[in-house]
Amino acid sequence: MEGENRKIKVSLTEDQPVDEGVRGSLQNFIAGLAVPERVELAAKGNKEVRQILSRDQNKIVARAVMNSPRLSEADVVSYAASALTNEEVLRIIAENREYMNNHHLLWLVISNPRSPVSAAMRFLLRLNVNELNLISHNRSISALVRREAKRLAIRRR
Repeated sequence: MEGENRKIKVSLTEDQPVDEGVRGSLQNFIAGLAVPERVELAAKGNKEVRQILSRDQNKIVARAVMNSPRLSEADVVSYAASALTNEEVLRIIAENREYMNNHHLLWLVISNPRSPVSAAMRFLLRLNVNELNLISHNRSISALVRREAKRLAIRRR
């Protein structure tokens, strides 16, 4: 019982590495916060906190993560690569021209199973034939996106 009452102290605003035990405690702490507190934490929080909040179901929290002044391109790449990221975060990434000029980020958004279909479809034209073939065979992606990728790949051959 004594171990259950132990508090793990970790800064929510200073970037520092955290182990799995602390990460679980941090997720539980954040899950217990009200929406306005999570929005505030999204703006001020460290990289680990923003990563957890990027998966939050609330669109307001997701938007706050993407509007954080501490957001880096590495953060955006990790959000786009994660299948757990909130759809709203992926939509915001897809709407940002600066992000979509990065071909790697473009690929991550298209190949993410949670990406909005409209966003993925819009960027298929920018992929080469080999990438379109990979997308058309990726079962985790929407059937509409796979079908369109296959159609484009056949047309370009």
